[in-house]
Amino acid sequence: MDDIYLHAGAQAFGDGAHPTTQGVLAALRAIDPAEFTPAMACDMGTGSGIVAFAVLAAFGCPVVAVDLAASAVAAVRENAQRNGVAARILPIHADGFDHADIAAHAPFDLLVMNILAEPLMRLCVAADTHLAAGGVLILSGILVWQETPIREAYAARGLELTSRLTVGDWVTHIWQKPEL
Repeated sequence: MDDIYLHAGAQAFGDGAHPTTQGVLAALRAIDPAEFTPAMACDMGTGSGIVAFAVLAAFGCPVVAVDLAASAVAAVRENAQRNGVAARILPIHADGFDHADIAAHAPFDLLVMNILAEPLMRLCVAADTHLAAGGVLILSGILVWQETPIREAYAARGLELTSRLTVGDWVTHIWQKPEL
């Protein structure tokens, strides 16, 4: 997967240029695959699928790619087919985690949510519920001034903030869920 074809479609976010996507890609690069090897991942708010493709390239695990926009899901499906990885990326049209196919693949060892602060807050409990023990959670889409309540909400769930990256006015968090 050296060269990846990505078409974002009319409504799909994700050409890799936005600081939130750059933060997520940097967070993925910071994870040592020799120390952490996810068996199943989820990209919540997948857009064009750029993060799902990056997860697949870095770790080789299947990725559930979820988006609220039907056009984004169609773009991910097309991108996966064009890149010959349709069997490894499962595009799902859903608003958050409430979908039978998401539940069927959970818990996730790696969960990436590159969405806005309000949905990150709304999905806090569901994200924790769908994250496997010992799993890694990457949050992005957080403006610096929005960070404190998000950090407090996820820490209150017992997750440990292991790293924080800043790109311009945007913050990306890497969280770890404790082992049982």
